[in-house]
Amino acid sequence: MKVLIRYITRKTNGGTAVREESFDSEIVAFGRATTCDVELPDSRVLLQHAQIIRRSENLYIEALAGESVSVNGHLVHTRRIHERDELRIGPYVIIVEPPESQADVTFSVEMTAPQDDELASLLTRSNVRTDDVGISKRQLSWGLFAVVLAAVLIVPMIATWFSGSAHIDISAMDRNALAHAPTTIWNTGELSSAHRFFGNSCEVCHVKAFVPVQDETCASCHPKISHHANPHTFAFASFGDTSCQNCHKEHHGEVSIVRDDQEFCADCHQDLPGHDVETKLLNATDFATDHPDFRPSVAKTVGAQVLDRTRPMGGTPVPTENSGIIFNHEDHLRAEGVEHPVKGNIQLDCNNCHVSDDGGISMLPISFENHCHECHALRFDTQFPDREMVHSEPSLVFDQINDLYQAVAMRGGYQEPEAPEILRRRPGTPLTPGEKKAAQNWAIAKAAEVVNGRFGRGLCEECHQVSDDPSSATWRVEPVYIATQWFPKATFTHKKHNAVDCQTCHAVKTSITSADVLMPSIETCRSCHGGEHAADLVPSTCVDCHRFHQDGLELMQPDAPPFEAATTEFGQ
Repeated sequence: MKVLIRYITRKTNGGTAVREESFDSEIVAFGRATTCDVELPDSRVLLQHAQIIRRSENLYIEALAGESVSVNGHLVHTRRIHERDELRIGPYVIIVEPPESQADVTFSVEMTAPQDDELASLLTRSNVRTDDVGISKRQLSWGLFAVVLAAVLIVPMIATWFSGSAHIDISAMDRNALAHAPTTIWNTGELSSAHRFFGNSCEVCHVKAFVPVQDETCASCHPKISHHANPHTFAFASFGDTSCQNCHKEHHGEVSIVRDDQEFCADCHQDLPGHDVETKLLNATDFATDHPDFRPSVAKTVGAQVLDRTRPMGGTPVPTENSGIIFNHEDHLRAEGVEHPVKGNIQLDCNNCHVSDDGGISMLPISFENHCHECHALRFDTQFPDREMVHSEPSLVFDQINDLYQAVAMRGGYQEPEAPEILRRRPGTPLTPGEKKAAQNWAIAKAAEVVNGRFGRGLCEECHQVSDDPSSATWRVEPVYIATQWFPKATFTHKKHNAVDCQTCHAVKTSITSADVLMPSIETCRSCHGGEHAADLVPSTCVDCHRFHQDGLELMQPDAPPFEAATTEFGQ
C-alpha cells in the first residue's frame, strides 16, 4: 500500500511547518530506531515501539516488546483503527487522516510534549561534594574497596573454610542450605536446567578455586563423550587442545549449553577439501542453500557384507539395495484391500508393519512372526493342517520335514490317496523288516518332494532369494539384511512428524520391488525445513540432524576418573 507520512512542527511564532514522506509498504514501523519507517527520536519511545499492518483492507496497530499504545485515550496492545483515530506513542500524536489521491493511507505525526533537559535541571539544583562531609574521594574509594573485598571475597572464603568439609554427596544435598551458602555471592549467573540439580554447590565443577573448570571434571560425569571425527583420519577435527568450556558455556540461565549455531560447523565444513584433500565428505554450510542430497547406506551385496553410500536420493541412477528379501509394497497397499485367510478383505497401511520405538526415533525390526505369519502361513501338507515349517535355516526345515515323514512312515494312518497302502494302514500296525525299509524309502522321497516343491522351496522363494547349494545338493536361502538405519550419521524422530502422512515422504504405493530405497530426497525435507535463519520455513541447524560427538569413536577423555566427592582448596 502507498503510505504518506505528514510530520507537523509547531513554531514559536504560532506558525506550522509540514514535511511529507511517502513510501510503499504493507507494514509501517514506528520507533526511535533509524530503521523504522516512521522515526520518533525521543527517549520515551522504544527502538521498535509499534507497527501498523494492513489486513483484508483494514488497518491494525500492534504494540511491540510488551509495550502498549493509546488509541483514542485507551491503552491497547493491538486494535483495529479507523479514519480520524488519534494514536499516541510516547509524546507523539498520530492522526489517521482520510486517504488522499496519491496515497492509500495518510498519517499526521506531531510531538505534543517536548522533553525537558532533566540533567541540566538536576545539576542546577544539586550542590553536594564529598569534601563538604570531610571525606576525600581517595579515602572514600579505598573504604568502598575494602568493604567490597571483605563482602565478596574474604568473608565467603572464611565462612566456607569453617563450614566443614567441602566433600559433595549429590544424592544427599540439602538444597535449602546450598541456596544460602556463603559462596552464593560468587555466582555469575543461573545454571542451565541440565546442571541445576547441583544447586549452589560450586565445588562439584570448580574443583580448584579461581581455576576454570577442567575437562577431567566434566568427564567424571560424562565419561562417554567421543570425538567429533576419527582423530587418526581427521587430525584437524580432533579438538584435542580445545577444552569443554570453550563450546559449552554455563551460567547463562535456562538455555542449552550445547552450541546449535550452524556457523560453528560451517567453519570447517564449508571447505573440507582444504583441510583434507582426500576426503570424500561433501561441503555443507546451510540446509536450505548449501547441503548435498542425502546418500543412504544401502546393502550392495547379499547380507550387507558391503555397504554403498555413493548414490544420492535425487540422483541418477537412484540408490538400490540388495536386501535378500522379495517384497512388493504396491500389492500390499492396494486401494481395494488384500485378502486375509480368516478376516476376508482387509485394508493395510504403513503402521501395520512399521512401528516406531518408544522414543519415536527409529522403527522396530520387521519379523516374520509379528508381521507376515498371519497372512503367510508355512503349511506344507493338507494331512497336517496345523503343522507349519519353521521359519529358520533351511537345514532345520529339512530336518523337521524329514523327521515328520519318518514318524508317519513308522506309525501309519497317512490318508493321502497317492500314498502307498503301507502308509495308509491302521496306526500302530507292526511292520515286517521289508515293509519298514519301504516305508523309510517313501519318507525320504516324500520329504525331498516337499522340500524341493511348491510348499517347500516354493514358499521360501516367494519372499527370499534362494539358490542351489552345490556342497549339499540342496538349496539355501541367501542372508537377509533389512536396514534399520538408512542414514547412520544423522538423527531423525518420527514422533515430531506424526501429523504428516507416511506417503508424503515415502513413495510406497508405487514400489514393486524391495530394491527400492523408499527414503525422501533433500528437496522433500526442504519443503518444510530451511536453514538457521529461515523465516517462512522451520529453521533447522546442523545439530538438529547430526550429533557432534559421534558414537563409536575414541573417547575424548579415555582415562577420566569416575565422579567422586570433590574437595576444594578451602575444604578440611
